[in-house]
Amino acid sequence: MNTLTRTLWFISALAMAGCTDDRPEPSENNTTEKPEVTVTEVQLWQSETNRALPGVMRPGKRAVISTRMTGTLKTVEVEPGDQVTTGQPLATVDSREVESAIDAAKSNVQAAGAALEQAKQEHERLQRLYEEDLIARVRMERAGVRIRELKAQLHKAKAELQNQQTTLDYTRLSAPFNGMVAETLIDPGSFVGPGQALMVLEARDRLRVDVPVSSQVAASLTPGQVVSVVAAKEGRTLPAHLISIIPALDGQATGQRLRLQLEPGASELAPGQVVTVLIPTTDSRSSIRTQDWVALPENALIRRGQLTGTLVLEQNGEEAVVHLKWIKTANPPENQSDMIPVTEGLSPGELVVLAPSSDLRDGQKVSVKLAGADNGQR
Repeated sequence: MNTLTRTLWFISALAMAGCTDDRPEPSENNTTEKPEVTVTEVQLWQSETNRALPGVMRPGKRAVISTRMTGTLKTVEVEPGDQVTTGQPLATVDSREVESAIDAAKSNVQAAGAALEQAKQEHERLQRLYEEDLIARVRMERAGVRIRELKAQLHKAKAELQNQQTTLDYTRLSAPFNGMVAETLIDPGSFVGPGQALMVLEARDRLRVDVPVSSQVAASLTPGQVVSVVAAKEGRTLPAHLISIIPALDGQATGQRLRLQLEPGASELAPGQVVTVLIPTTDSRSSIRTQDWVALPENALIRRGQLTGTLVLEQNGEEAVVHLKWIKTANPPENQSDMIPVTEGLSPGELVVLAPSSDLRDGQKVSVKLAGADNGQR
């Protein structure tokens, strides 16, 4: 074989090798396996429900401490966060003018008392002279009038002294109840006037909650009724008693406020904190028709942001397919079951997927197992 022939044969071999496909032939059995899902039937909701409303925590007692005096704030004895007891000093206002007035009032009392004592002695002397028929009756009577005048002056001086001593009390501010200093508003050295707020004192041993509600919701509740307050930490639920329903300030308004009181010991809550209050909605006067609701196991829910949905099983001929449905839910009563009331999106008898895998997609074919069935594949 000459050189040209060998070269042509080598090129032909390379061309044939390049046309060869080493990929395996497609198999007729190469199909995606259908995932198995466990489903349960949607039932009618048979229990009560709660409506979640926002509430604001308030202290059981709250006092804005102010003075009736005009003057310089001399001292502030406490700091924000300090615990105080009833009668404990909080602040003082410059009292030099009041103390001077008290000294003057005391002097007037002493002078009026001395004058009255002298007048009594004079009246006794004139009384003896009159009995001896040495003076006219009119002189003795004038002495008696003088005594009454001096008694009136003494009473007036004592009243002025008491008034100044009461004014002095206004310069010494003290705690009206046991509590905590929430805020100090004025620093020492500032000039203050009557009614000016100096600090805020709160009693937090018992907290209350204010909840704005509609008139219809307020009408469905009664004083003394127990509702649930959901604390922010760990979602713990605390009982609260409805102590009053506060009407709207405007006579034409429809909104009202519920005032709830918590039992002592809610240490995880603080005034100003926003909490969730669960109001029962099973009353016949409620506009919510719970008889139209259905119950859904909590592990069948799919949450995406603010949306809530579930995978519903649909039969397409001999194939079972799951479809995503967006639904609306309500708040179940506390500590009853893992069932969630559904207000919109589902009907009784529909089958929903329990604990759906994140791999499941809308429209995907699946094999089905009924919850509680030993061999329920279909």
